[in-house]
Amino acid sequence: MVEYPAEVSDASGAAFVAAAAKSAATPLWSAHVNALRVPGMLPRPLFEALFARCQELARKPIKQGIRLVRAVEDIFPDQADLLEPIADMVLVPAYRSDSDTQAALTQELANIAGGYDLARPEQQIALSMMAAQEILGALTLEISADKPKDARQWITPRGALDLSASCLANQLTVAVNLPDGGYVRLWDGEIEKSALRSQPGPLDIVLAEPGHDKTYLLEVSLTGDELPLNFAIHLAGV
Repeated sequence: MVEYPAEVSDASGAAFVAAAAKSAATPLWSAHVNALRVPGMLPRPLFEALFARCQELARKPIKQGIRLVRAVEDIFPDQADLLEPIADMVLVPAYRSDSDTQAALTQELANIAGGYDLARPEQQIALSMMAAQEILGALTLEISADKPKDARQWITPRGALDLSASCLANQLTVAVNLPDGGYVRLWDGEIEKSALRSQPGPLDIVLAEPGHDKTYLLEVSLTGDELPLNFAIHLAGV
């Protein structure tokens, strides 16, 4: 906890980070996120707490601005008035779908801050939200009538985890290629389907007549690793 900045580390915020970091995914999963542009700029305890929180939020069908606020609200409990305005600022480049603008904003914050530990609270909040936005994007597959298929690759020390989700002819198909033995589970609180294998290779799960405007949780676990990695599959109007 020495790395956690004193400016925002009141008792409740620091306690949340410490508790959430303990429940975060193991290095098997977190290495990929730590290599992303913004999450890699955060102190390790904060990064792990944010990663754990984003896995919880990814499967909740709430607007992105609210999701960013909820991702950091327990980390910055004394800065509640700043969260929504900063979330709006962070979302502007995303709504424009302008990667250059997003990169410029990240770099500007990094330059002004002189590093996370030296940043002002509002800069720390902005960087934390941008990190959450990047993590949530890596954990979320978006399926719609205009985009019937989405895919992600997650790099682990054991190799690449490849997964894709598609919804065609009123059928949701999830294809996962595991770098080691393990299992996958698709569920939404009511319906659950799973598959496993003892060796590296592909696993498929097919769900007929998936719910419209529904969010499914895809849980992936590899042999010997206690904590799974949770992806969210959002079906929007399909």
